[in-house]
Amino acid sequence: MPSRLRRSLSAALLVAGLLVIGNVSATAQPQRASEVLMSHQSDNQLFSYRRAPARITELSAEHRDGAVIRDITYTVAGSTPVRAYLVEPETGERQAAVLFLHWFHPGDPTSSRLEFVDEAVALAQQGVVGLLPDLTLPWNADPVGDKSDLDRVVEQTVQARRGLDLLHGLRGVDRNRVAVVGHDYGGMYGMLVASLDRQRVRTVIAINVDATFSNWFAQFWLGYEGADTIRYEQLLEPADPVRFVGRTAPGGILYQFSEPDFFIPDSTRRTLVSATADPKAYQLYPGAEHKLPDQAARQARIDWLNDRLDLD
Repeated sequence: MPSRLRRSLSAALLVAGLLVIGNVSATAQPQRASEVLMSHQSDNQLFSYRRAPARITELSAEHRDGAVIRDITYTVAGSTPVRAYLVEPETGERQAAVLFLHWFHPGDPTSSRLEFVDEAVALAQQGVVGLLPDLTLPWNADPVGDKSDLDRVVEQTVQARRGLDLLHGLRGVDRNRVAVVGHDYGGMYGMLVASLDRQRVRTVIAINVDATFSNWFAQFWLGYEGADTIRYEQLLEPADPVRFVGRTAPGGILYQFSEPDFFIPDSTRRTLVSATADPKAYQLYPGAEHKLPDQAARQARIDWLNDRLDLD
């Protein structure tokens, strides 16, 4: 782990306090239809890939609280195999599906497909199938400061979209009731997926997300300042989540933010929420850590999915 990032993470652990939930609404700035269309066409070209059925290899299975947690790898169209958990109802009909994308925190075991297992198990009791893949950037490789960073952000986004391919191909899953839930970097990739695949995603939940990829990469890995930061921001701008939230999943987006958050300034989250199309909800958790592990936030996510996915 870069020393600069280690110091930043240590400082963030000092944040603690009492949980309070607030809701704030904001209005997105309108764009002309021609601008939206041109931007959408360009985005599709950058993130384009060929959809194909997923081949699943099951390594083991665990039964827990009415759910089956399958340890799998999956491959789509000859791509690199992805390690994941596939969490399914043990009995009864499948209704909906959720793609869970985890956070980044070196040294924490939940900085992996483990993060959302408990939520996936709880939702499986309501007939929901959950896919929890291990993500790769920046988990397995550090940003280096050139175009390869943009290429790898695109590659990771495509890998997440292939998770949708898997879920949409499962027997019994209602393709009109699929959601994406993501935290930190996982939430940023989730926002991209919800925009690029808005015909395949009903709703999205984004937890403690940044508006741009360049911000954290430049600060915590590369140590850029001044002109170097501006150059890098321009390099990664085509993949910035803030560019995509004006056109997102039709069932809307739920934001959850810790406050204060060492990694996400108030101005950043307000800019992001303001740029986001309706319907949207914005929940603040004062005193909560960036990890946001508390039960109230988890229950709010489950309630949102119950409503947006029409769960029993």
